[in-house]
Amino acid sequence: MDILETLRERIREEKEKKTRAIVFWYDATGQESVESLQEALADENVIVRELTNTNFFKLKIEIEIDKPNESFVLYAPFARPRDEENYLLDILLYSTEFKADQIAVWAEQLSVKDIVLRPIVERYRQFFNRKERIQKLKRLLPLNAKDTDVEYGILAVLTGAPIANISAITRYLLMDGLDEQNNEAYKRVAKYFSIERMWELLEQHFGLETRPANRTLRHLMETLLYAHFARDAEINIEKLQTKYPSIRSNICALFIDDWMRGSAEETERLESYIREIESQFELRYYLQNVSVQNIEKVITFPLIDALLIEKVIDELQHKTSDLEAWQERISFRLTTYWGKKERIQALYRVLYEAVRLTEYKTYLKQYDSTIDLYNQYVHCLHYIDQAYRRFMQAYTKLEQREMIESLAKALTNWYENVYLTKLAQETNYYLEKEEQITKIPLQRSFFPQVVQPILEKETTRVFVIISDALRYEIGYELCERLNQRINGEASVSPLYASLPTYTQLGMASLLPHRTLTIDEKKIVYADGEPTNGLANRTKILQKAHPDSVAYRLDEFMDWSRTEAEENFKGKRLVYLYHDVIDATGDSRKSERDTYEAVEKAVYSLELAVDRLSRLQAKRIFITADHGFLFQHLKVEADVKVETVRGTVFDGNRRFAIGHSLTVPDGAVKLKSWQTPLQNVDVVIAKGLNRFMTGGGLQFIHGGAMPQELIIPLIDYRRTEQAKPVDVSVAMLDKVITNYRVPVQFYQEQSVSSDYLPRQLKMAFYQGNERISNEVILTFNLTGENHERTEQVVFTLAERYYPMGETCTLKMETIQDKKIDLYKEEIFTIRMYEALY
Repeated sequence: MDILETLRERIREEKEKKTRAIVFWYDATGQESVESLQEALADENVIVRELTNTNFFKLKIEIEIDKPNESFVLYAPFARPRDEENYLLDILLYSTEFKADQIAVWAEQLSVKDIVLRPIVERYRQFFNRKERIQKLKRLLPLNAKDTDVEYGILAVLTGAPIANISAITRYLLMDGLDEQNNEAYKRVAKYFSIERMWELLEQHFGLETRPANRTLRHLMETLLYAHFARDAEINIEKLQTKYPSIRSNICALFIDDWMRGSAEETERLESYIREIESQFELRYYLQNVSVQNIEKVITFPLIDALLIEKVIDELQHKTSDLEAWQERISFRLTTYWGKKERIQALYRVLYEAVRLTEYKTYLKQYDSTIDLYNQYVHCLHYIDQAYRRFMQAYTKLEQREMIESLAKALTNWYENVYLTKLAQETNYYLEKEEQITKIPLQRSFFPQVVQPILEKETTRVFVIISDALRYEIGYELCERLNQRINGEASVSPLYASLPTYTQLGMASLLPHRTLTIDEKKIVYADGEPTNGLANRTKILQKAHPDSVAYRLDEFMDWSRTEAEENFKGKRLVYLYHDVIDATGDSRKSERDTYEAVEKAVYSLELAVDRLSRLQAKRIFITADHGFLFQHLKVEADVKVETVRGTVFDGNRRFAIGHSLTVPDGAVKLKSWQTPLQNVDVVIAKGLNRFMTGGGLQFIHGGAMPQELIIPLIDYRRTEQAKPVDVSVAMLDKVITNYRVPVQFYQEQSVSSDYLPRQLKMAFYQGNERISNEVILTFNLTGENHERTEQVVFTLAERYYPMGETCTLKMETIQDKKIDLYKEEIFTIRMYEALY
């Protein structure tokens, strides 16, 4: 931009602000004339006058009396006189002065005071030799920039940082590499700015020592990472502390926190530095024997996670674990930078379930043989199956399975040879009973006791989803997931499935009926009507209520909304059949994928509930025909019993139905009250036994083990949208006296069907500047008031805070990938140590 164009802009700006422009131009070089200016400014509607030592009075009259509304350019071909000798000073003070030398033009362009910019240009003249750099600088500078603002701006331009912020400048400088000879940004700073001045600014900001030997990018990176490590470590490594001191270590740590939240390219470069410097620090040597409490909060280096993983594996194997502490510790690690990495996350998920399973072992020790086995299973024992399933599902997906192989063997050995064996013994005892002693509702009572009353007393449409082989512990997990929905409430209760526990009988038991029978073709009949196939089941349902229908769940999920509304139109009762777990487990080729199928089944059932909710379904029941038993270890010969002989109508490795059946050792014939099937013999394998017949050996059902027999009944009701819990700061005096700020939070409601967990992102701010680390925490506590508190420690950036100054704790809700401001709390800063 040339000088005259700059003058034109000044005239226009003055007119916009003051309706007319009066511009003084003192030009000691005398490079212009009135004639040239008049020609150049012909389109600006401005009067050009030459200012001399003798015409000031005439000009004053013309400007203020004769032409009070006209705009003027007063060109003086000499330097500006001292104020006491300037006879037009009064006009100059309410008008504006135009300076035509190049630095003055840049000052105008950059909106920086001439007195600020001039010495900077003199120091860094080469930077201002390119228009492109000046244009970039203009976009980066704040209004009324100070000298350091301009220097930050220059460094931002040279390093490619998007903002003139020392943290951003440092990140972009380090992104270019730690070798100064190959760092292009560093070389640009050396050429167009000053390496020495850059280091002064970096040292001031990060509180670094000023020894020349430490002025390397590598040492800077090492210092920043050590400060980040030391912030959370409860251990002092004297050698590293001496080598990497900083009086503003919190600022250094916050810098790494921010970098960890950067783009994929930025974090990839940071990770390469972390791994390299982790090895250089020899941290394993210093940390391998320290207590886990000393390092459990450190999130800088992946070695910390490796050490914690090694430690929990060792403690679990030697039975020395503080199980509750490890659950909390692993839950925290899963939220950290390295804990979210695929491989580390996978290991932590396996170990979390291993810890849970180890904790739940106590339930078996507490087993009371005087109390109903199946009620104890519903109350607590099912957690063992759930934790073991989750453990094995996660374990089989691991790439580095060898790390946990011995632990997996030990847990599997306990699960199959201790836990299942104990339950098998108790099950056999129950099979010998002469009467039913459990008070768990029977599966065959589902329609008359659950569905029929709703159809008679309400106008609500009822949906029943029957998921093949959805055993109780899986239904319990599904219920927990459904209760996290914002527009529904779920509860789960047990049903006692019909024996033998297999699909045809379980499906028939859930239909309206008085009697169940079976023929030689394996078809189960309800009151004489065949129960196999959707058409037959719909017919039976319509006998009980004419507005009934049955479909496959996957068929429903493929419909458009219009198709679904049309197919459900006028229907009061809809049965939806779902087969994922049994379809996988009942095949010898795929039975090893049973636990993976469980996850798929739960996910698809969640989607189905969501879809039905969008169709305004208010009552949804989810249940199963039977459960299943799954064993990973090779099934030994001692649990394989002789095949049942006689006229066998139907059967598998766990049961046989027919006439004149033999009862081999290791099997039992059911009494008439133990099965709803009439006029047939039913023989089932005891305990964990299998008949030597066709089918898989690992995935089994048909017997009376709790895993096969106890099924869930989930009652899901569409409700008004639940609200997230409220969270408040539980501190009477919101006063900060130290750079480490413990804040107590109180969760005002317990998580329930009415109140959902709230995830908050929290940090301290002054204005728009964040001055502390950022913490993300989910408030999902249940229990009494005193049990719903959490303490979080924030770390403030080290700098001088005037006594009595305030800052704001900003709390933002994270929901569905959106972040919204939730609350702000004002804290007063009183750093008393600053007084002495």
